[in-house]
Amino acid sequence: KGLKGANSISMDAATTKQRALLLASSLLVAVRAPWDVTAVQKRLVLDVTFETSKDYDITSAYAVRGWNTTEGHMKITCPSAIAKHGGKYGMEVRIDKAFTKNFHAQFSLPHFMPRMAHSAYQLTFWAKMAGAREVTPEVSFLDVDEGYDWVGGAQVLLSHEWQHIAMEPVYTQPKHKGHEIQIAFLIGGVAADFFWDDIQLLELDVPSPPPPAPPPPPNFLLWLDGEIGPRGAQIVKRAGSQGEMSADLSSQNAAHEGKYGFEVRVGKTYAEDFHGMLSLPAFLVTDHERMYTLCFWAKATGNPKPRPHITFQDEDSDYAYISGDYVQLSAFWHRYCVPLVVPYKLRGHNVVCNVMVGGFKGTYYFDEFQVTNDHFVSPPPSPPRPPPSPPPNVLLQFNLENYDKGSINSQAWPEGEMEVVVQSQSAAHTGRFGLFIKVSKRFDHDWHAQVSFKPFLPPDTQHGYIVSFWARSATDGSGQGSTPKVVFHDADDNYTPLKMVSVPLTPDWNMYQVDLSVPSYRKGHSVVIAFWVGEFAGSYSIDDLEVQIVHPFKPPPPPPPTSRHVAHAPPPPGVVALLGFEGTDDGVTHQQTANNGSWSVSIPDARAAHQGGQGLYVEVTKPFRVANLAQLLLPRYVPRAGKETLLHLSFYARVEKMRSTDPKPTVTVAFLDLHKNYETLGAEVVSLSSDWQMHYVVIDLKTVHVGHSIRPYLYIGMHAGIYSFDDFEYKEIEIEDGMHWLQRAPERIKNKRMGKFEVTFLDHEDWPIDYGVATIKLVRHGFPLGVTLKTKPMSGLNSADYQWYLRTAAKHFWAGTIQKQLLWSEYEPQPGNVRETQRAVEELLAWSEAQRWADIGAALLDGGHAGKDHWSNKLACKDLQNRLHERLLRDLRQFHERIKRYEVWKGSLVWRDWLERCGQELFYSSFRWAHQADGLAVLLSSEADVLNTLTLTNAEAYHNMVWAMTAEGVPVGGVGVQARFTGEVDASTVKHRLDVLHELQLPVFITDFSISNLDPAKHAYELEKFIRIAFSHPAVAGITLGDMWDHGNQHPGSGLYADNKQPKPAAMKIDDLWRREWHTDVTQTMTSDGSVRMEAFYGLYAYELQAGDRVCTGEIELMPAPTDGAGDWRDYRRKEARTFVVKCDWEGHMHFPVWGTPVLIALTSVGCLLACYRKRKELVRKSQGNKPLRQTEEEA
Repeated sequence: KGLKGANSISMDAATTKQRALLLASSLLVAVRAPWDVTAVQKRLVLDVTFETSKDYDITSAYAVRGWNTTEGHMKITCPSAIAKHGGKYGMEVRIDKAFTKNFHAQFSLPHFMPRMAHSAYQLTFWAKMAGAREVTPEVSFLDVDEGYDWVGGAQVLLSHEWQHIAMEPVYTQPKHKGHEIQIAFLIGGVAADFFWDDIQLLELDVPSPPPPAPPPPPNFLLWLDGEIGPRGAQIVKRAGSQGEMSADLSSQNAAHEGKYGFEVRVGKTYAEDFHGMLSLPAFLVTDHERMYTLCFWAKATGNPKPRPHITFQDEDSDYAYISGDYVQLSAFWHRYCVPLVVPYKLRGHNVVCNVMVGGFKGTYYFDEFQVTNDHFVSPPPSPPRPPPSPPPNVLLQFNLENYDKGSINSQAWPEGEMEVVVQSQSAAHTGRFGLFIKVSKRFDHDWHAQVSFKPFLPPDTQHGYIVSFWARSATDGSGQGSTPKVVFHDADDNYTPLKMVSVPLTPDWNMYQVDLSVPSYRKGHSVVIAFWVGEFAGSYSIDDLEVQIVHPFKPPPPPPPTSRHVAHAPPPPGVVALLGFEGTDDGVTHQQTANNGSWSVSIPDARAAHQGGQGLYVEVTKPFRVANLAQLLLPRYVPRAGKETLLHLSFYARVEKMRSTDPKPTVTVAFLDLHKNYETLGAEVVSLSSDWQMHYVVIDLKTVHVGHSIRPYLYIGMHAGIYSFDDFEYKEIEIEDGMHWLQRAPERIKNKRMGKFEVTFLDHEDWPIDYGVATIKLVRHGFPLGVTLKTKPMSGLNSADYQWYLRTAAKHFWAGTIQKQLLWSEYEPQPGNVRETQRAVEELLAWSEAQRWADIGAALLDGGHAGKDHWSNKLACKDLQNRLHERLLRDLRQFHERIKRYEVWKGSLVWRDWLERCGQELFYSSFRWAHQADGLAVLLSSEADVLNTLTLTNAEAYHNMVWAMTAEGVPVGGVGVQARFTGEVDASTVKHRLDVLHELQLPVFITDFSISNLDPAKHAYELEKFIRIAFSHPAVAGITLGDMWDHGNQHPGSGLYADNKQPKPAAMKIDDLWRREWHTDVTQTMTSDGSVRMEAFYGLYAYELQAGDRVCTGEIELMPAPTDGAGDWRDYRRKEARTFVVKCDWEGHMHFPVWGTPVLIALTSVGCLLACYRKRKELVRKSQGNKPLRQTEEEA
């Protein structure tokens, strides 16, 4: 009976006889036990006859009371004449609508209080029922003072005839003395009428506690009832485990029969169930042909209900696992049996039974353990294959033979048609019924028609789960089948899809299986299985669906280690480091700087492998709410090229959100200079998705960083999630220093912005004018230098200030952009209300035309960002598309040919509310509709934070977006860049970002250019630097400054004029550049061919030719030839001079050589007059006045 007690058993006859006598004597003692005498004193404690008001007056503390939940309906009639058995009245309880549980509808008797440490109470009553075939209500004794702990009770069987029921006594323990005990009748499970009368509670004398249990009979190899101590039973806890477990192995609370039992308390679960267990003494396997059975009584409290693992282990083979099973405990006592069939090789071994309770929190009560071998196994079993985990158990099963209403649900969107028959004979695979689904009209999406089953609760996350079902289908009557999706939803997380699998069904019955692994962070969540069938029209038959728990799914093993002597291919050119995490952490470390979150890092880890076998795996279970509080430190990079360098860091990543309501996870990539006290050089926030994607961040490292240790950091503390990273690549690219490049700006400007011209002046007879002095002066550059314009209502200025504002703009600029007034939220505050705003725009355009400004632009849309409360943000996608189409056609046709350039959509990379809601096609369509309304206007996209970030990510993202637009045939005619700087302008950064955009071969327009937070002198210097960079770069086709006045400026200090209207140094710098340095003013005495040759900036020129009192004036546009405008500025070949002809309304003028004799002069004059007469008759044309006539030399 002890740990080795089985070894004392012998099979000789003497011992057998001795054991038989011992058993007989023990049975005799049992018959004469003092607690089983017939003469028992009984005292009446409760007597409820329902004849007096005290028995049913609910205002009395001693009355019968009822209680129920809301899903059913219960009615109590008391007193009731039809419920009488003896006397006049009884109590009737009617359950009109059944409850989901028996205890959801109950009535209770008045409380009573035990007076002694050991008492027994017997309940008797008369009862019957009507309206149901069979009813088994429960009667429970509950300790009110201990939170209604269960004391005792049993089920009773009622019939349609009156019965007198005397229940078995319920024994109270010393802990119940002085407590109030309630007797509750639990009757809610079945709809029926119950009749009760003459309820009595009797107290019985209990002279003494029951004696120890008698010795076990033959074929009992182990018997433990706790009456004489643990007898070898013990609790075993794994050292270092994080759980909590305690036990009382002589507990009166755990007694099923007798006085003592085994009580085990698990206050905190362990990582594995076997880390905390109740271990029983060993028993000896004497005959492998016998069945060994462990039986015991048990109950438990806990939520979820505990489900311990019962195992048999070989003590003589280092406790090797033999067999086992899980048992589901409840709050009531039940007897459980677990069989064991042993192979021949275990004969003579000692076997230990262990109850593994570490996996569930709760209090366990065990009693009366016994191991018997009184049955034979025939034929002898073959040796079982020892599994590492328990055999499969069915957690959910549907065969549709007994359908529970509400266990299968369907939902469908209105655009299609679906019919569901839950119990269909035509859909039966086995039995009579199956699930039939018919999709008569297909839906827009597969998930718009779905059928789901009731949830099941995975007991743990260490095992795998397999859903198996039989199914067939026929689509459109063709008999070809279809592929619906089987989808697992998390019912406790807004039905987030955990996994979806397309199942290729056929017209024939086949069994299909789909596996599921539940992540650890979804422990305790219920799972719903759904079939998405909306993609195909046809019929589906599904039957015999069940969910099984199986052994844990394990990731594939890592690849074998590579020999050190194997030669690896060299990295690609420019790549200085590769991180693959194959068997090593590759120098990656991690640290956290606060304790307000929790995370774990695993390097290397097969779960995070993208290519190869392993990667970098991170779980952020509780977010830190600040990104840099959880940091991954990548290996350092040291630039040694001696030149400015671009460091290109690329990596693959994916992330899984913990809950569907969590925000979209991001990672912040930061570069820190360790030599400058961990100064942050640049940082970029990268949005991750659930699929593997490559991400990259490019940072510009200056020459001052040469030799410094630059460490990339990944900050991932902002959001919870499971992050996977792999395949990091460091790549360096040497680039030219921006200030060196800026020093060569004059040469680039000369080749890009200037041309060679020859202006020839002719009289009205087409003869060159070879006398007088000609002056040609630049009036307006061909390169548009503009300013952001405000309409009168948008400016908020009085008339005097607004007139000063316009005059000042005309003083410095010759182009403009209306940035706000034409934005949809400002232009159309209510649907159709555009009269006032249209008038304001018309007035501003009329003013610009009066100033002869030839280049006016406007911004149209910002994706609903500026006006969050605008009515367009409240439209459904279809309505938004229609109203946006109407708006673009109406307004662009209104200002046709008056506004030359439109920023159709600003900030599409950042302000994506409309695009995420309605799709990218809305963005593309807006450009197509704008082109449809005004085919002559230049259409731009427009983005900010492209030129001012140290990382190159935004510029490349913008490049890729515009490239995709052109590939899709979107009529985008230029690239808009909002250039807003806070502080100094980095020449290298601006130059390299413009280089990236120049690859698109589209003109780049700088819009809303501003520099803030600098003193006036520094502001003027930085403004000049940027304008020189932009004007000398071949990609730039125009520059528009932001608000030129500091008054009410959103960017403090960025204007050309101070708040008091005084010009700042930047205003004078603008004039110095465009009116002096980049200006052409030529004065030249005419030569014999009547031409003025010069190198000049492209633009509009005023000319004046004066000879005596004669004056020829006008304007002429000197612009590049069509083939020169897109030329590369690096092509320094000298351009051929373009010839322009100006005709003046001057009479011809004759010249004679001084050496001619009078006769020769006379003859020559006569000949000339005759020739002129003939020529004049041939070339008769009207005078053109002083208006110039533009034609090339070849045309002349």
